[in-house]
Amino acid sequence: MNPDTLLRPVLLLAALIALLSGCAVPPTTSPEAASAWTARQSRLMQLTTWQADGRIGVVSGQDGWHASFEWAQQDSGRYRIALIGPLGQGRVVVENDGQEARLRTQDGQNWTAPDADALLEQSLGVRLPVNGLRYWARGLPEPGSTPTLQTDAQGRLTRLEQNGWAIEYPAYAPTSILNLDLPTRIIARRQDLSVKLVIEQWTL
Repeated sequence: MNPDTLLRPVLLLAALIALLSGCAVPPTTSPEAASAWTARQSRLMQLTTWQADGRIGVVSGQDGWHASFEWAQQDSGRYRIALIGPLGQGRVVVENDGQEARLRTQDGQNWTAPDADALLEQSLGVRLPVNGLRYWARGLPEPGSTPTLQTDAQGRLTRLEQNGWAIEYPAYAPTSILNLDLPTRIIARRQDLSVKLVIEQWTL
């Protein structure tokens, strides 16, 4: 009997389990890649506490800025993001305790809002997809809406379309946790807004 014939029911079962658990299965012609993606999603969802340090560049229409960032995620709802140098503002800190988001600038100004996306729009003039990036940074789609995605043979995202955003993953690097490669470059685009992240260090 053809080995692919034996493998097909197993892969269909894995895909069904992933769909029922709210995960996305990529449209792919490779059964091996689909299986690798399903297994990778499960491991990535376990990674809820992490820190990513690097650089961010934002282009909105004809305007743009860049900054260094330090993103500390404590669990699925709590995080602290420090942006160093955006628009000459020194240090901007965004924190979310799972209930509301708070923003503090270096000169002592403070704002609060239900989410960080709105806060950054108030202070920096651009609505960054912080809620999505909590998942996209790890190479996962954000829960709650149906994504369109592509993966490589190892099950790593290469492209993701979700909530009006197109996210590309040009580079990954290995880590010592869960035997996972994690993204080191992420490019997210929506209409005339582009967000580029270069992650120089993952702390897990």
